[in-house]
Amino acid sequence: MKRKLASTAAAAVAICVCGVAPAFAADRAPVTVSLIAAPFGTGSYVISNALEQISNKHPWLRIVSSESPGFVFNYRKLASEPALQKTTIIGSGPVVAALAERGEKPFDKKYPGGVKLIANYNLVAVWLATLDPNIRTVADLAGKKLALGQAPQINWAVEPRAVINIGYGIPADKINIQYVGPAGAVAALLDGTVNAAVVGGYLDPEKSKVALSPQTMEFVSSGRNVRHLGWNADAVRKTAATGIPIVPFTIAANSFDGQTEALPIFVDNAAWVASPNFPEDLAYEITKLIIDNVERFGEYTAIGKLMSRGALPFGWQQKDIHPGALRAYKEAGILK
Repeated sequence: MKRKLASTAAAAVAICVCGVAPAFAADRAPVTVSLIAAPFGTGSYVISNALEQISNKHPWLRIVSSESPGFVFNYRKLASEPALQKTTIIGSGPVVAALAERGEKPFDKKYPGGVKLIANYNLVAVWLATLDPNIRTVADLAGKKLALGQAPQINWAVEPRAVINIGYGIPADKINIQYVGPAGAVAALLDGTVNAAVVGGYLDPEKSKVALSPQTMEFVSSGRNVRHLGWNADAVRKTAATGIPIVPFTIAANSFDGQTEALPIFVDNAAWVASPNFPEDLAYEITKLIIDNVERFGEYTAIGKLMSRGALPFGWQQKDIHPGALRAYKEAGILK
């Protein structure tokens, strides 16, 4: 493993963030920002390390990435340690932040204060699929067996369950949900032990380009008569209005093998975020660095190929974007 979290904390002590010279000053002293990323070996870990490598070309800004147990840990740590809030950015997302603010599972209490967007690095696209010709829409799943990810998994379990219960109004006791993990969900569907399962992939909304997750690719390639169950956009919006900020999106027909019709999905963001207390000039520099090098991330990992200028702030309201990042997006013409 490249770095332990303890080394990140040590690096953070050396950060110089007060009384500094203007951005792009040639004589500015080096500044190091810590990035608490994700578990070793994940796409989030790899792409955060890519950001570190890209930062090495900056005149004075250095980003030091480290592994962590995951987004929930990241949020707890940033919220619980005020000293890190001016020196550290984390991997997280808007749904994780909303659950933390309210103290809902998988969080053990409320974590007020919030985070602000620096940039999305991955947009997770989620929908359901079935092999049953009698199941034509999500509403047909009432009384059926549905396989989701592990219960604490935000994208693969928490969000689709919420859309079913809230958006479609199907009570929890009217659908038999089995929490078996994303790969286990597809396996259960192929084995015939459930009627439908969660599937998905990763999205570039600017080009309506999708890369299927490994388990979804296996399912699509199974040779079976696959039916993709898109989400009703109103059901997604109804769910989002309750404080689960997912976004409806429609994947164009023929975006992947066997998908002959437009597919309505919902999107959740994996992003680099910061505390509102994070310095505005550093948020600006980091965001500008990402914008200027967005095409380079594809050199490091497959999900990096789905990064685009338009995807970086996708799905976030401007009030939830860090002021420094918002300035960079407006200067680049990405946001008005």
